[in-house]
Amino acid sequence: MGMTGKARNKKASPQRRNSPLFEGVWLGLWSGMALGLFFKLVQASTGSLVYTLLLNVDFLPFARLLRLERLPEWLEFALHLTVSLALGVACVRLIRRGWRPVRTGLLLGLLPAPLFVPLTLLSERTPRLDDPVALAWWLAGHLLYGVLLACWGICFKKRGEALHAKSV
Repeated sequence: MGMTGKARNKKASPQRRNSPLFEGVWLGLWSGMALGLFFKLVQASTGSLVYTLLLNVDFLPFARLLRLERLPEWLEFALHLTVSLALGVACVRLIRRGWRPVRTGLLLGLLPAPLFVPLTLLSERTPRLDDPVALAWWLAGHLLYGVLLACWGICFKKRGEALHAKSV
């Protein structure tokens, strides 16, 4: 007699949750949403256009091909999350290869920070290149993102070590 779909899913679930892809997507999703929320709050409270900068895709040709002046916010945010998912997967894979979670998280969190320069040059709706307040918020947000990657990375590493110890 075969297992029901529900029983099969429960049996495979812990293995899937322990996969670097699943953990990385989870890590990237939550960290990316936190960064987006942080920048949205900063922009709403200070007027500094860091959330607009985070979502800026004016330079991508498909917006022009679709004859859209601007993509909807949800789609721009989804594109931001796509990058964050990739960074989350990279973070988990590097940690599993022996990289230290704090260094890895901070490195991957700050890696996109230099994009402030080209992204501000490619759009008129983003902060000016010489806006030190926007740059400071941009760096603070990416530092926060890196800290979140590091914290989640530590949790995943500890959970992975505990699972490994149980199976031995």
